[in-house]
Amino acid sequence: MPRQSFVDDVCQYNYTKERLWERSYLLVKCAELHLEEEYRLYQARLWNSFLGVFLLLHTLITIAHCALLLFACEHPHIVYIDVALYIVSAFIILTVLSVNFCENLAMRHSWITYTSAVVSSFALVSADIFQGTYHYYKHDWALDTFYDTYIIYMIYMFMPIPIMSGALLLGVTVSVVYISYFWVYVAEEYYSDEDYGRFSVDIFHHVCFNLLGMFFRVMNDIVVRSSFLDRHQYIMEKIWLRNARRQEKLVLHSIIPPQIAKPIQDDIQNRLARKVRGLAASRSPGVMEHVMAIQIHPEVSILYADVVNYTKMTTTLNVEKLVRLLHDLYGRFDMAATQFEVQRIKFLGDCYYCVAGLMRPSPDHAKNCVGLGLSMISHIQEVRREHDVDINMRIGVHSGSVIAGVIGEAKLQYDIWGTDVTIANHLESTGSPGFVHVSASTLNELEPSEYTIIPGTDAALEDPVLSKHNISTFLISTEPSPHSTKRTTQRFESLSHMDIPARPDLYRTKDHVINEELRHEFRKMPVSSFNSFSITVGPLILFLPQNMHIVCSLLSHLLLCI
Repeated sequence: MPRQSFVDDVCQYNYTKERLWERSYLLVKCAELHLEEEYRLYQARLWNSFLGVFLLLHTLITIAHCALLLFACEHPHIVYIDVALYIVSAFIILTVLSVNFCENLAMRHSWITYTSAVVSSFALVSADIFQGTYHYYKHDWALDTFYDTYIIYMIYMFMPIPIMSGALLLGVTVSVVYISYFWVYVAEEYYSDEDYGRFSVDIFHHVCFNLLGMFFRVMNDIVVRSSFLDRHQYIMEKIWLRNARRQEKLVLHSIIPPQIAKPIQDDIQNRLARKVRGLAASRSPGVMEHVMAIQIHPEVSILYADVVNYTKMTTTLNVEKLVRLLHDLYGRFDMAATQFEVQRIKFLGDCYYCVAGLMRPSPDHAKNCVGLGLSMISHIQEVRREHDVDINMRIGVHSGSVIAGVIGEAKLQYDIWGTDVTIANHLESTGSPGFVHVSASTLNELEPSEYTIIPGTDAALEDPVLSKHNISTFLISTEPSPHSTKRTTQRFESLSHMDIPARPDLYRTKDHVINEELRHEFRKMPVSSFNSFSITVGPLILFLPQNMHIVCSLLSHLLLCI
């Protein structure tokens, strides 16, 4: 047996394409999704949060530093000038940087953020170097600086400079100023002509801290952009899920009314929940009875419509053209039913029937049903002209009560039953094409002066079902009554010219709605001070033990004062 090759066992995934944590990839992704402007606004809020933490931190550090200078020195009058310089610089920093909290002003004028960062940084640099220069000439002390590393941390971690090159330029400039100070005032005291090792270490120290600051900036941008894209993905998935649920709801309600559909949905959700918990998925008899409950609707109007000459069309038209014609016709009827708030039950071939006042009780159920019937006649006349076919509508409307409910187990079917349903069906079958055949109970719910009403058909007088229930019938024409008001006349004219658009895209959320929801969610992204403090001060605490020269600088300052 030949040795089996292990080539197929090697993972074929190309990890070189995994770029999710590369800043260049995140920049391109934000640009593709048109999120750069929103990201810039969020970044401004985030840096302002960092800035609030820094102002508090700097205030505490200044107070502690000045207190240490005053109480640890035997001759505090010597360090009065140091304390004054640090207090003044702290006041300048707090005042200048506070301008950035006016977000609208800072966003309109980006130069404000850069200027405030430069001014506040050099205010502290000037105070730090001036006190060393002052003591050098006044007391012949070669003092090391106190805030050199602190200012570099301040620039890269707290200053609201959105562009990394701006932060790098400012950090390098501050390092050059400090290195120059070391060379002029400190090197002569501590360095011999042959040994400049410590000076080289100081230069290397500033280079490393600038690199560390840039690393923090890059990683911060990567993390924030990643979280920003994750939030965008979360919002979009939430919108897609909401639209999917809306589609499901619309489809279900187009078949079953909401008052029937909700118990069924609740039952399905309960079964799924039981399955997740590992319980039996079978429903109890009580739940079945609740879901399949029969509802009685006492005040509704039922409309039955039938296409005249449908049998002839099935023999003269091919199947495809017949289906297209029915789709166009029933699509118009569905849109008109939605406009008149009439619930379509179903259609059987050329029979279309629906009920008004079923979804919610309405005093205008008869008026809506008759209006829908007149609209259906107008639409079928348009279809007849457009498709050049000899068809018409025969419509019957009756007002009364119905029993409605869902039957079936594997396949649910919503339907209506009752004597009044049978009467409406017979009104349709005994009606006249191009007219709405109504009963007396329906006519009593209408305003007769708004319609053209003529007596019912002879077939209705001879119909055994209608005669058995003493149903008087009338025909309503699509022509408005000469006594109708101007508003009613315009209403009837609009029936024959009603612009029923193609099936609307009910499942699509408009772009401006999505964008507004995205902006709202982005504004809710957290920028709390506690999180900012842990993010920014954490690296400072981590690296502080490795840079004890700050503490040594303070101690040397105090020893010289003593």
